[in-house]
Amino acid sequence: MSANVGVATLAFGTLGPALFELGWWDSFLCILFFNIIGSMPPALMATFGPKLGLRTMVMPRYSFGWYPAKGIAIINLLNQIGWAMVNAIAGAQFLYDVGNGNLPMSVAVLIVGLLAMVIGMFGYKHVHRFERVSWLVVLVCLIIVTGFGAKHMVNVPMGKGPAETSSILSFGTTIIGFQISWAPIAADYGVFMRETYKPRSVFLWSFCGLFISQFFVELLGVGLMTAVNGSDAFQNAYDAAGVGGLTGEVFKGHGAGVAGFGKFIQVILGFSVLGVVIVNLYSLGLNVQAIGLGLLDVPRLVWSLLGGAIFLAAAVAGRNHLSSVMENFLNVVAYWLTPFLTIIFLEHIIWRRGFAYDVSAWQNPKKLPHGFAAAFCFITWWVGPIALAVGNPPFGTDISWELALGATTLLYVPLRWLERKKFGL
Repeated sequence: MSANVGVATLAFGTLGPALFELGWWDSFLCILFFNIIGSMPPALMATFGPKLGLRTMVMPRYSFGWYPAKGIAIINLLNQIGWAMVNAIAGAQFLYDVGNGNLPMSVAVLIVGLLAMVIGMFGYKHVHRFERVSWLVVLVCLIIVTGFGAKHMVNVPMGKGPAETSSILSFGTTIIGFQISWAPIAADYGVFMRETYKPRSVFLWSFCGLFISQFFVELLGVGLMTAVNGSDAFQNAYDAAGVGGLTGEVFKGHGAGVAGFGKFIQVILGFSVLGVVIVNLYSLGLNVQAIGLGLLDVPRLVWSLLGGAIFLAAAVAGRNHLSSVMENFLNVVAYWLTPFLTIIFLEHIIWRRGFAYDVSAWQNPKKLPHGFAAAFCFITWWVGPIALAVGNPPFGTDISWELALGATTLLYVPLRWLERKKFGL
């Protein structure tokens, strides 16, 4: 919950009206139902941490096998770098608005990124200590923003026809991508919990943390974005500093004292992204170590610092394009994570019920599956007329995660059965 109570989630909520041209109620329903669906996979993945004591990127070895699992770890490494970039830019927009444009976006990104690297390098216990308290402070600030901003929000009506259907499904894909992005690192933060904890309890607490935080903060993002309708001031603020500009605008018109207080709130909100960026950087280091045994000899701290340097360079380069970066990145996330998670959970439900994993085999290729079935399903891409038929030509609708879920399920079960029958692993 702590990592999601911040302005990156707030910025994501603005995509409904800003990019997909949805109104209030259709954005509300998308955020409600697709977040319910999207919260389930990472909550389920979180149950693996206490039961097995294995980091998340070790789990693919029990379905993908030794070598294909390395490829998954590399993809997720890029995933964490991309998320750190998106989150840092979101926070930097608030600092940029506070500085009235005098603080360059590149410097704002560096400030946020470097602070996150300093906190994240200290490791597991310090990350948890920070997360325990940071969300409370940020939540108070978001409530204050809601209070000042409510009167500016507009009930934008819903659309109709094929265009509306296309927008809802496409926004739904980005919501799914935003939520399930937690799945490939979810088990990392439960490995020191007692093995006796009931998986149902871990699932429910994780689900509530993911859903509650993203649902309410994303709705606030939608509300702030609706203020752009009919208000040149909010439109100009958004054009100048993104969601940071929208937040700053709600404090104007109440006198110098309130404006100054608003700047203070914005600074806190700008640094709220530390709660998520330090998680990205910590898990990034673990991902590198999952790529090969030789990389385990290098301390996680070194890999986190190197990854931090790369993400800072990328964030500075993309600092002025948060909305487009977020939309494109989230779609790519949904593309690879849906088949990946489908394979992991099918393996778990059908062949490894009751957490029947040989945890001593995690770094022994001879005791792990060959991964032929998983690798084949994962690299299978289907581009056909269905997406085009759902929405308006020539772009159609992004229904990638639905197709990936169905196709992977149909392929993996029989192929994995044949693989186990032949090789016994």
